[in-house]
Amino acid sequence: MTLKELYELTDNMLCAARVENHRFDTDCLFEDILGADRVTLMLNGGNEVPEPDADRLMEAAEKRCSGEPLQYILGTWEFYGRKFCVGEGVLIPRPDTEVLAEKVLEHFKSVGNYSPEICDLCSGTGCIAVTLKKEMPKATVHAVELSSEAMPYLIKNIRLNEADVKIIKGDVTDGRLLENFADPDDIGEYRKIDCIVSNPPYLTDKEMEELSREVKHEPELALRGGADGLKFYRTISCLWGEILKSGGLLAFEIGWEQGAAVKEILEKSGYKNVTVYKDYAGNDRVVTGIK
Repeated sequence: MTLKELYELTDNMLCAARVENHRFDTDCLFEDILGADRVTLMLNGGNEVPEPDADRLMEAAEKRCSGEPLQYILGTWEFYGRKFCVGEGVLIPRPDTEVLAEKVLEHFKSVGNYSPEICDLCSGTGCIAVTLKKEMPKATVHAVELSSEAMPYLIKNIRLNEADVKIIKGDVTDGRLLENFADPDDIGEYRKIDCIVSNPPYLTDKEMEELSREVKHEPELALRGGADGLKFYRTISCLWGEILKSGGLLAFEIGWEQGAAVKEILEKSGYKNVTVYKDYAGNDRVVTGIK
């Protein structure tokens, strides 16, 4: 089978399986598995593809047709210009989450603090924690993650990107985790840090029942945010606010319909200058507040 014939077969398979962006996915599979981009296809479309390579491509295409996310099949995905390993058991980094990282970076630039201490809750792949550390090399960054399935990806991505991020394993709703920030000079007190950032689970129970087949492959632990999707916002804003400095930043990613509700939670918890920011599609995506 020629390269062109294999491309057409793959794209037709994905199209028939109703893969939304089938042409983009076909391009990604060809470039990742065969090292063939569009230019290669144009120049060498008549070349025969070795059978083992064609078999690997077909196996990947069948996985995609069954609903397995493209990112899991490829094994890596880009976030803020860097590669992150992904796979079963960890949430896939999304472009909208880059807005969260951008707003944190903008905040510290505006206040002239280039060596803040930051805690990234529900870290998953570590894309936020790693990005903040790489963009602010003098920062101290902690990544908190509960999932044993996600943890290997977090560790691998920290190493892959050569980022000095400190890992804390545990449930962000467990107050005992705050002991990691105990003040050595003041028994019973916590030392204060500059920022809490989180992309927590925020889907409602109803939304969990209506997930697309691709998203159903991602871990429920990283998606389900309680009956109304707001469980983690309530908990984090109060519990983790204990270790946040006066003037410190709390920054959340939110679902596109949650802007008003999360803003109210932060304001009722005593945060000031609470602001809702939109993503690249014009939807509410990030809420920040100052303690």
